[in-house]
Amino acid sequence: MSSRSARRFLAALALSALASAVMTTVAPAAALAITPTSPVKLPSSIEVMPPYQPQTFCSPTVKPGTQALADKLTATYAGTAIVSMVRPCGTDTSEHYDGRAIDWGVDHRNTRQLAQGKAFLKWLFATDAAGHDHAMVRRLGVMYVIWNKQIWGSWSQQWEPYSCSGVTACHVDHMHISLDWSGAMKKTSFWTGIVRAPMPPPLINIRALHSPMSQTVDVRDDAPDPMYRLLAGGRYRITVKGVYHYDDRTRHRADAECSTSNGTTWTSRPADESTTGEYDLLVNGSQTWHATGTVINGCSAEHTYRHTITVVNNTPLRLAINDPNRWAGSGSLTVTVVRVA
Repeated sequence: MSSRSARRFLAALALSALASAVMTTVAPAAALAITPTSPVKLPSSIEVMPPYQPQTFCSPTVKPGTQALADKLTATYAGTAIVSMVRPCGTDTSEHYDGRAIDWGVDHRNTRQLAQGKAFLKWLFATDAAGHDHAMVRRLGVMYVIWNKQIWGSWSQQWEPYSCSGVTACHVDHMHISLDWSGAMKKTSFWTGIVRAPMPPPLINIRALHSPMSQTVDVRDDAPDPMYRLLAGGRYRITVKGVYHYDDRTRHRADAECSTSNGTTWTSRPADESTTGEYDLLVNGSQTWHATGTVINGCSAEHTYRHTITVVNNTPLRLAINDPNRWAGSGSLTVTVVRVA
């Protein structure tokens, strides 16, 4: 190789090294400049912070808002992919089981993907020109995000440690995004240009005969969202089992129909002779229960009760524990409903 050729070769190597260094520094910066865009003109008003709506039933189909956000992520951030959205339902709680979760493949250890993930989060949490904090969180209905051993939730609006073990379980190699039902159903202003109140979870129609469905009712939940819809013309058998504390005293307990103040003597009247509540479980406002098993003074020794209703019109199944001291109480009742005719 001539001296001139050698100089040209060394110059080319230097230029290549310089180009590589420039790409290494520019790629993350360029990624940080890219943000998603809304398909509609955004209104001046904005949604409230998304409520926490955990998965309560199995529906492993991708919901339209979940799919739209997934598509928006991969279209905006080149080279990224969606790792998963729905999974076969398990015994734990996960919005992957009802089609409201995205695992976006941005690896925290990869320089470019780290920049892309940070760009998205900066845009998601930013205050908009009108002064709305966490503007895109609210316009998309994002309940929480998990990335690199940290979780951000709409309930606290801050990053907190996420207990985990392993690269995938700790969400180091991907970012998890869970949506509330408005976001999952594509009913938020980012997609529609219209601001609405957060929508409750969709109701499950209890249509099939002899297929029991269960729901847990917590004493502290003042007005739990209905999970099921009873259909017109149907006859339903509702059973309930369990015991809860109706205040903070150990011996003060109740079930769906009866209560005790000494831990031994159960009565269908309030054990403390309170006139403010019966400590009953209400079903669409009714508290008519029939004790099953061993019955003493109208109370079930096994704390199991049954109620049968015939439905005239389609109606949600509304369950609530009538306890005036609910915030001091603890525990829950398990309700099972089955269509029998």
